[in-house]
Amino acid sequence: MNDGVVRYIFKLKDREVVFDVETKQHGVEVSTDYPEWARLQHKQCACCPLKTSDCQYCPVATRMHGLLEAFAENASTERVQVTVEATERHYYNDCDLQVGINSLMGLMMATSDCPVLQELRAMASFHIPFCSTQETLHRTVGSYLTKQYFVQLKGGEPDWELKHLKELYQVLEGLNQDFFKRIQDYSSSDAVSNAVIMFFATSVVVATSLDQHLQHHQGFLTNQN
Repeated sequence: MNDGVVRYIFKLKDREVVFDVETKQHGVEVSTDYPEWARLQHKQCACCPLKTSDCQYCPVATRMHGLLEAFAENASTERVQVTVEATERHYYNDCDLQVGINSLMGLMMATSDCPVLQELRAMASFHIPFCSTQETLHRTVGSYLTKQYFVQLKGGEPDWELKHLKELYQVLEGLNQDFFKRIQDYSSSDAVSNAVIMFFATSVVVATSLDQHLQHHQGFLTNQN
């Protein structure tokens, strides 16, 4: 496996589907063969800063259209075996299809050329599949606080109170809602749409009740029960 590439292998009853995701900057998609729902102007996210005069297609849609096509006829609860191959290690999960798609979708969104989602790219560089909500919160906050450490080293104003992180996830909450509306026009399968809802749920947690959920971590980090 090449450095910076994460491979997802889905083993279904009748076939095997493989996705290679480049976690580093991969450049702008140049194909003109994307479906109509992938056009930027088609239900463009309210938070999107891109202009249709400069960008023909939604960067997230172009990143994910192959995923939607691959599972367009599958149910969200169909059991699959998912193997994730990274440079350092492999992961395996026997799970519902929506769980595997949710994990892959988060990686694809974070490594797209979407200017809103680019703040998640550092998380993609240290991708761990199949994380629970609590594990995702721990990684998200840890990554963000590490970034603030470097902001401080460079003489900037660090955000130790996580104010910008909460604001970012409020934006992501809206982005996920809007993207869900976009893909509804394409896919009749609930596998991808349910995966978007699962991803959306994490955004809601961070945006609305981060402090409350972080209380569950206090005992692990401060020797308090």
